[in-house]
Amino acid sequence: MKSTIAFSSLILLLICSSAAYAQSPASNKAFFVSGTEGIKFAPVNGDGWSAPVTLFEIPEALKTSNVGGVSAILSMEAALWTYNITEAINLGGKSSSSSRAAIKAWVEIDGKKMEPGKVVFADRLQATGLDVNLYCSGTDSLGGPITCDVTGDITLELFQRTKNANSFVFFLGPLDPTIHRVVVKAQALIECRANGVAIDCPKAILDGYRAKTAAAIGKASLLIEEQQNFGK
Repeated sequence: MKSTIAFSSLILLLICSSAAYAQSPASNKAFFVSGTEGIKFAPVNGDGWSAPVTLFEIPEALKTSNVGGVSAILSMEAALWTYNITEAINLGGKSSSSSRAAIKAWVEIDGKKMEPGKVVFADRLQATGLDVNLYCSGTDSLGGPITCDVTGDITLELFQRTKNANSFVFFLGPLDPTIHRVVVKAQALIECRANGVAIDCPKAILDGYRAKTAAAIGKASLLIEEQQNFGK
């Protein structure tokens, strides 16, 4: 059964900290905006992506000519954490668990997605399986079988934390000769499973690190330019 996806308030909101308007929007041939605050997505458990969050919104970015198109380069730092616990009981069969964190983003002009649509900037699926089969065998001093009990369980924990920077080029055109509104949006997927069932993502301290499953966006920038006769 799929769990309901809930996207709560952002811990940090990415804001457009610098926007360069060399001229009026009607005269702009290029536009640049960047943010340094970053966002951290709230936990999302279950099967599916979070609700979209707006990274940048420029109501009047630039104006295109009669046959003009627009290209956009979206760059961002993406951070992913994945942590899962797998517990197994001796001779109890195989147990498995997984955690996944991902971020995808896209650019819209006047409400229409630029090609190629939604793009995955970071995605990591981490899964582990554990099967414990311990036996007691042999003979005692009188030649009879040894009787023994094997008790307890085995727990496997795995945590990874990575951060990288990626960029992607988007395009849309030809466009009407009007002043265009540009919006950048992103979504996150944060989910954990145990033996195929969605669960609340666990947390722990491993070797001094706060282990969890999460996704975040750091610094981000957007460069938009008008293009003439831009081929696909």
